Amino acid sequence: MERNTGSYGNYGAYGGYGQNGYPQKPLSVFWARWRVQVRRYIAILYRYVWLLPLTILLGVGVADLVVTQMPPDYISTGRMMVSGQFEIKEGAAYNEQADNYYGTQVELMKSIAVRNGAMARVQALHPDMLPEMLTLSVSQQPHASVFNLSVEAQSPIYAQTYLDALMKEYIETKRKLRLEKSDSTTSAIQEELTRLEGEIDASDAAMHDFQQKNNIGYLQQAGNDAAVYLAAKNKELADLKIEANLLQMLDLDQNLDRQRSTVAAPAETPATTDANGKADGATIDNDGPIADYQKAKQSLELLKAQRASMAERLRPAHPDMIAIDQQITRENELIKTLRSQSVEALKTRRDSIQIQIQNLEGVVKEWEAKALDLSTRMAEYDRIKTKSDRAKEEYERLLSNMNSVTVTKNVDQDSIMIMEQASPALSVKPGWLKIILAGLGGGLLVGLGILFCIDQLDDRIGSFLELQSQFPETILGQIPSEKFAGEFSLLHHNDDRFALLESFRSLRSSLIFFPTEGGRPKTLIVTSALPNEGKTTISANLAITMAFSGAKTLVIDADMRRGKLSHLFGVTEGNGLSSVLMGVIPWKEAIHQTTVDNLSLISCGPPLKHPAEHLLGQVADQFLKEIYEEFDYVIFDSPPVTLIDDTLSLAPKVDGTMVVVRFGVSSVRTTRRTLELLAQRQSNVLGLICNDVHVAESEYNYGYYYRQTIDTYNKDPMEQREGAKKEEGKENKDVKAPV
Repeated sequence: MERNTGSYGNYGAYGGYGQNGYPQKPLSVFWARWRVQVRRYIAILYRYVWLLPLTILLGVGVADLVVTQMPPDYISTGRMMVSGQFEIKEGAAYNEQADNYYGTQVELMKSIAVRNGAMARVQALHPDMLPEMLTLSVSQQPHASVFNLSVEAQSPIYAQTYLDALMKEYIETKRKLRLEKSDSTTSAIQEELTRLEGEIDASDAAMHDFQQKNNIGYLQQAGNDAAVYLAAKNKELADLKIEANLLQMLDLDQNLDRQRSTVAAPAETPATTDANGKADGATIDNDGPIADYQKAKQSLELLKAQRASMAERLRPAHPDMIAIDQQITRENELIKTLRSQSVEALKTRRDSIQIQIQNLEGVVKEWEAKALDLSTRMAEYDRIKTKSDRAKEEYERLLSNMNSVTVTKNVDQDSIMIMEQASPALSVKPGWLKIILAGLGGGLLVGLGILFCIDQLDDRIGSFLELQSQFPETILGQIPSEKFAGEFSLLHHNDDRFALLESFRSLRSSLIFFPTEGGRPKTLIVTSALPNEGKTTISANLAITMAFSGAKTLVIDADMRRGKLSHLFGVTEGNGLSSVLMGVIPWKEAIHQTTVDNLSLISCGPPLKHPAEHLLGQVADQFLKEIYEEFDYVIFDSPPVTLIDDTLSLAPKVDGTMVVVRFGVSSVRTTRRTLELLAQRQSNVLGLICNDVHVAESEYNYGYYYRQTIDTYNKDPMEQREGAKKEEGKENKDVKAPV
């Protein structure tokens, strides 16, 4: 039989399952946990209600004892005015910002240096006075430059004397600070002036040395000339490179076309010349083979035009036509010859331009080096001059600051005055109100701390949420706590304890529809970790609830030392389970019929010294086999697991074991130990039964349903009986349905 891990005992993705079966949201879980924890603290406070009054009384007593044993203190007060500040611009001797000025004065009055100085003054003026432990308080009066000072000491004379000395020491400390700051500022300025003088001398020497080696006027003029010359040479070099590229890319005829376009340019555009005084590379020579080639082409075009004109009036065989054709042929031959010569002339021109380019590049490189040297020397001159000018400006500024500090050195920068001398010291002692409040606060904190420690050390399960956080096992049922007068009575038909009745019906449904492979569990053990957790009452009421559904049920008191089921059912104790296990009587003779239909009881019988040995025997096995076939459900009320071995011997032989956990009583440690022991014996733990659950808990709230039930029971008796019959019929139908 597989162990169930159903929804009752597990949290969903939202943090838990609520009363309606849907996952609770994290906020709902948070409030539920908070409410449960508050109720736990209230329960602890109710349990130890005497603790807080006791700690509060002790706190008040201790506070009274401490105060009464303390020697009386004396307080002397005085007042000072500290206002205004004289700012010295450009290197002030002592300057503070207005927003933190008064806070600085308070800290200065309370500083160790001022307090030690005041103590030294007192010792110097009154050698007979011994130093005392004292408390100094300084505060600024709102919206005023007035400070209230108070000194608390054990001697009235010492308190008054010390406060007077403190105010005087504060004034003297302010004066010393101003003088020390002025002197340190003067020293720092003097050191900086000395350094600047040396820097100025060094800059002047470097300037003089540079001027001896270089003519500044010449450098400036040479630099300008070099720049102009380099610009012209760079332009000439660029023009030659353009001409060389064009001669390289264009053929003879294209170059002649370029020549014609150049000749056709406006006359006012001046022609440029190369370094040898000739026209630049944009023009081609008018003499030589190129010019002859160009003239031959023009002559050929003219002959072709004449032939075309003659062809309009003469036949091709005419002597004039033949003569002009021969002349055109000769002109073509001449053009071929001149063309080859012109190509050679262009090549020579290209080579010449390349030589000119190389020559100009060398000249440009040489002049660039000269211009760079001139620029470097001028930059060095500017650097030396700038450094010298900056040092001289800084020197003049510091010299002016030095004069300001010297003039204002002896000027008071703050208006300080003692408005009220130290008053005669008055005795002070905490009043009864302070004593009582201190005792109440201290005692309350101690008491709450003790209660918190008790809560941390107490591992008793207090709520359903605590149980879920500690144990992953399935929660089979939740039995609410019931308030009743007199002896507890078992469930019966038409029971008016609605919450209790419905909780056992829910437990019965959990067992009937338990999600396992095969048949539902029939032989069940109800046990607990320790006594007084309610397992006997739950066993009896669960058996009664099973019998209410029409199932043939047997409840067995397996606690053969301290059995109580016979007392609960009002059955006379006699032979029981112990007699059956010892073979004294057959088990059928040990059965008692109860007042509840379909419910039988086997009591514990006479006490046995070692019941576990009998539970492990063959008689017990045969007994379990026979009652399994005879009854629909068999419920064992077994003794606590952690005290004796009886339950651990019986549990592996039945279908399932249920562990009772009583809120406010059961311990996490012992319950976990119980589950571990059952797991070691290979017992099938079906889950946990929560006992004594508060109905008001959010995860176990039957309120609305029970109010409806109460309304139903207030109806006519005939209607109540009819409703009860319908409900019982429905329960019988559920039990007989296959699992």
